[in-house]
Amino acid sequence: MAVLFAFTVPGYALKKLKMLGEGSTLALSNILLYVCQPALAIKAFCVFSESDAETIYGIGMGRLAANFGIAAAISVAAIFLVFGISKLVFIKMKNKNAANVYSFVAVFSNCGFLGVPFIEMFTDGNPLAVMYIMVFNIVFSFLSWTLGVVLITGSFKEIRLKKLVLNPAIIACAVAILLFFVPQINIFAIKQIDVIKILPQYLSYMTAPLSMLIVGIRIAETPLKQIFCKKGAYAAGALRLLVAPFVTLAAAIPFYFLLLHMRGTIGGADDYIFLAPVIAMVMSPAASVVAMAERFNGDKEEATAAFVANTVISVIVIPLVIMAIMACWGALVG
Repeated sequence: MAVLFAFTVPGYALKKLKMLGEGSTLALSNILLYVCQPALAIKAFCVFSESDAETIYGIGMGRLAANFGIAAAISVAAIFLVFGISKLVFIKMKNKNAANVYSFVAVFSNCGFLGVPFIEMFTDGNPLAVMYIMVFNIVFSFLSWTLGVVLITGSFKEIRLKKLVLNPAIIACAVAILLFFVPQINIFAIKQIDVIKILPQYLSYMTAPLSMLIVGIRIAETPLKQIFCKKGAYAAGALRLLVAPFVTLAAAIPFYFLLLHMRGTIGGADDYIFLAPVIAMVMSPAASVVAMAERFNGDKEEATAAFVANTVISVIVIPLVIMAIMACWGALVG
């Protein structure tokens, strides 16, 4: 995470040196939201090695679909539970725009930029664990472009069925799922033209650096006092880093025992059906909060302050919370 945060330096330096114009942040935000994030979904569901494909498809389509459904249900339940808690916490806050941004921070984690590489490291690259956390990312994409946009803008005006259907992130998720469940039409799996894999791969690799460059630019535009001296940002961070993971764990437990009752046994990578959403919700605030605030003219200062302050704190908090989560999980299902 320290290395990831270092990507803010070029954006900060370029802005301080006045080498970036006024529209540069919006342009970068549009590339991140409409190009790089969609590529991340395509890469996760459509681009994998032959050995990983054998492991994944060896489970069977029906079982995979059921597992994905459970992971999605846990993800939806967790996000809405945290949303409800955050609205109660910030209900008396006078600055409604700031309160909405703080709720966004509490609800939406950095599940794509940090969650995916983290679970790859955590599970030694287990492809099924990565697939389950990407199910969370699909739920995240849909809800961030609906519930998230409402939180940033404070209204439903930006939510239109046509806009939602034509949103590149939503289209990419739909295409990725289609190609995954119908591998015969997955062009990225055709050996003769597998060079096209580099398109979603390289674009997805840009996601984390680009998001942090945008944050660096916003830091350069905002006095440090405004970043680290906002009490609401720390309240949002407590919800994001401490409350959200355990709420997600609580949401996952009933599904675990339901599946155990139905199948009689749960083993192998099946634990990650339940743990992947929890790990996704342990991550620091979504970097897209800054891009979203830029794109939809939300409270950019509050978004930057909450994201930066809690990303710094998360370097220490995340490992401790992960250990606590795993200890609780072992005690509950062991």
